[in-house]
Amino acid sequence: MAAAPTIRGGERRLAALLLAPTAILLLIVLVLPTLFAFVYSLLDLRLATVAGFAGLENWQKTVFRPSTVPLLIRTAVFVAGTVLLTVALALPIATWLDRLTRNRSLAMQVVVIVPWVLSTVVASLLFRWTWLESLGIGSWLADVLFSSRITPLLEPASAMVSLILVATWRTLGFAVLLLVAGLKSVDAEIYEAGRVDGASTLQRFWLLTVPLLRTSLTIVVIVLLVSSLNNAEVPLVVTGGGPGDATMTLALQIYQTAFTDLDFGGAAALASAAMVINIFLVLAYTRMSRIGRPDQ
Repeated sequence: MAAAPTIRGGERRLAALLLAPTAILLLIVLVLPTLFAFVYSLLDLRLATVAGFAGLENWQKTVFRPSTVPLLIRTAVFVAGTVLLTVALALPIATWLDRLTRNRSLAMQVVVIVPWVLSTVVASLLFRWTWLESLGIGSWLADVLFSSRITPLLEPASAMVSLILVATWRTLGFAVLLLVAGLKSVDAEIYEAGRVDGASTLQRFWLLTVPLLRTSLTIVVIVLLVSSLNNAEVPLVVTGGGPGDATMTLALQIYQTAFTDLDFGGAAALASAAMVINIFLVLAYTRMSRIGRPDQ
C-alpha cells in the first residue's frame, strides 16, 4: 500500500501565508468583538463610560431571569419556523428551476432573488404597510372580499406567523440559489439510472436529490440558523416585539436593551449568551449532518 502523500514545509508555509489575510480579517470582525462583548458584560457601564467592575450583575438582570425562558422559546419558534419553511420551499423551487432551459431558469432566478436583494427594512415595511389595520391594501381587500378585516399584526399567534413569512420571503432567494448551484453539479446520469430502475419522480427526489444536496443543504441551514437567530430588523420593523411581548426575540431584546434602555452592559451579556447559542447550533447541526456518512 502506497504511503499517503505529505505536505512539505514550503507548501505548508505558502498555505499559511495565503490563509493569513482571511484569518486576520475573521479575528478583527468576529473574534475580537466577541471577546470585547464578554468583557463589557462584566463591567458596570454608564452609557459609554466604565464605572467599575460589575461581575455577573449584568448577566443576572438580563440573562439569568425567569423572562429569559419564554424569550428563548419565542426565538426558537421564529428560527425553527423560518428555517423549516425556507428549506421546504427552496428544495422544490430549486429542483424546478434546474429542469428549465437556461434562459427561463435565469429569468426565474432573478424573480426569486429580488426579495433577498431588497433591504430587510424595506421588505419588512412592505409587509407592515400591506396589513395595517386602517390603511393596508391587504386588510382592505379582505374587507371587500370577505366583509372582515384581517389584522395579523394584532394577534400574538398570527403576528409570529407574519414574522416567519416575512423572514422566509426575504431569505428564500439565497437558499434557492445555493441549492440550484448544488443541483448543477449532480451528474444527470444518476437520475437517468434511477428512472431506468423504475423510481418515481418523488422517489428520485427523496432518494437521490436530497442526499446528493447534503453539503449544500448543510450550508443553507447553518446560514439560515445564524441569520434568523440574529435577525432583529424583521421583528423591530414589522411588530416592534408586540403585541405585548409575543414577537420579542433574542436579537430584538439585545437591540432594545442597548438602544432603548441604554443598558449596554446588559446588552453585552445577552449578546454573549447569543454567541454561545450560535456556536452550539452550528456545531450541533454540523455534527448531526455527518451522521450516516460512510466516512464517519
